Amino acid sequence: MLLIGRNLSPYSRRVAIAMTMLNVPHDREYLSVTANPERGLEVNPVGRVPVLILDDGERLTESSAILDYLMELVGPAKSLIPPHGKPRRDCLQLMAVACGTLDKAVAAIYEQRRRPPEKVHEPWRQHLLTQVAGGLKALEGRAAELPEGSNDWLLGKHISMADITLGVMVSFLGVYLPDTIPAGRYPALMRLRERCEALPAFQAHPLEQP
Repeated sequence: MLLIGRNLSPYSRRVAIAMTMLNVPHDREYLSVTANPERGLEVNPVGRVPVLILDDGERLTESSAILDYLMELVGPAKSLIPPHGKPRRDCLQLMAVACGTLDKAVAAIYEQRRRPPEKVHEPWRQHLLTQVAGGLKALEGRAAELPEGSNDWLLGKHISMADITLGVMVSFLGVYLPDTIPAGRYPALMRLRERCEALPAFQAHPLEQP
């Protein structure tokens, strides 16, 4: 299998971390679709990463669809997403809020960095940042349910894609939109991020620095 996408992308990074945790053999192509848009469109009709090319040539796009395939591949006993019931819904909802927060954060970054200064629409950017803050507040409340020093994860004794996604999200915001997570505002999320980043699978796929 070939996973295409840089660790700069939190969506690509969470897939890479999951594949390493699940011991799914794969190669990597560290593609920047900004630097190489032609290759981006070659592997994905909308020019986005991540893309997973299976051994038979089938291509999967969007991290949620790739993760769904990977969990089916390894089976319910090893899956990082619970197979059914409320635990599955909780996991998917936490992932959805984290990814939604990331979507708004990336849009805010693009609004400021991809436009000439005179073209930046600051009211729209502030609206996006308000949405980011809403997502972070909700996720902080959920993470705060874990007592400080607990060895449990968000869904119990074992790490899940909810933990991985939140850890990746907080690390990304800390580097690329640090004003959204000022010191002391989200202590539970920061503790979760620190636990995640200490894991070998996270260290194997470090976030790219600016």
